Amino acid sequence: MKTIKEKKACQRLRKSAKTRRLTQRKPSSGPVCRLCFQEPGDPDKLGEFLQKDNLSVHYFCLILSSKLPQRGQSNRGFHGFLPEDIKKEVARASRKVCFVCKKKGAAIKCQKDQCLKNFHLPCGQERGCLSQFFGEYKSFCEKHRPTQDIQQGNVGEESCVLCCEELSQASVENIQSPCCSQTVYHRTCIQKYAYTSAKHFFKCPHCNNREEFPQEMLRMGIHIPDRDAAWELEPGAFSELYQRYQHCDAPVCLHEQGRDSFEDEGRWSRILCATCGSHGTHRDCSFLRSNNKKWECEECAPSAEATVFLPPFFHHIPANSGDIPCCSTPFYSGRHFCRDTSLEQNPGRSWTDWPGPSLLEKPESSGGRRGHSWRS
Repeated sequence: MKTIKEKKACQRLRKSAKTRRLTQRKPSSGPVCRLCFQEPGDPDKLGEFLQKDNLSVHYFCLILSSKLPQRGQSNRGFHGFLPEDIKKEVARASRKVCFVCKKKGAAIKCQKDQCLKNFHLPCGQERGCLSQFFGEYKSFCEKHRPTQDIQQGNVGEESCVLCCEELSQASVENIQSPCCSQTVYHRTCIQKYAYTSAKHFFKCPHCNNREEFPQEMLRMGIHIPDRDAAWELEPGAFSELYQRYQHCDAPVCLHEQGRDSFEDEGRWSRILCATCGSHGTHRDCSFLRSNNKKWECEECAPSAEATVFLPPFFHHIPANSGDIPCCSTPFYSGRHFCRDTSLEQNPGRSWTDWPGPSLLEKPESSGGRRGHSWRS
């Protein structure tokens, strides 16, 4: 068993090793951030690398600098941070020493009262410092950062819901859901999820909570960008919505050049289904007149059983007859009719007195029945 002094000595050695790695970085030949002296790096950790007028900075270094005001409009300077203000902040930070790498130029200060620690953003991230991306954009050192009461039983027994891998033993690398208290995630997984879903789609992956979950993630230093989701920003994400259907679905296509060829006007112009828009036809293939602008496909049109096709025999039924064919029944039944209740004062024959199907199918054989009156 190690004594307390030996454990403290090991901790000092580990911290000094991290410090040596930070201080022994090779100088970069390309542009570096004026506020942290690092290369562009990972945009998920440092933000967008901005360059203008021989001045280059990380976006997160700008918004997290302790004394840098945002006096301009969003279209001026670097998202509202003016170049002259950035140069003043660089001059101020040149007198501050980073408590991690022991070098000057630390523009971020711990916001805890009476704490004098300053650090570069990349150095603070490696040491366990936390920055909040809302309100006053405060930053805290590893001792004063916001914490969560994560039970040790949850860590090691469960896995991250997002990546399904084991949780880290270090509490700063895990983050607990406020709405699902038994659910713990990797901080890096939640951050990637926040960048993908952005502000309007960010919610609890477990229960879809949109109120407590985003607020707690902001408090714990998760950056939730205020933009559209990543899948909406992909090139051509909605291009299929601007494409119109280009195929003739008529049972028999009469166009010589095939079903996929259309003209702007005339017989071979394209007519889409007025209901679904997912089927089309040539005007001539569906026998549509030139002034007919509406057409419905077989799926959207009323079924054949719901449509009554009256032969010429029914065209000569007197207009004042009390019995009319019912539109809700198929024609082939021949005996199903509905009564017009507005003619109760002068009713016609009962529906049981109508001729059978044989007479309806062959009206010519009735011997001059065309001019016969059906009124008794």
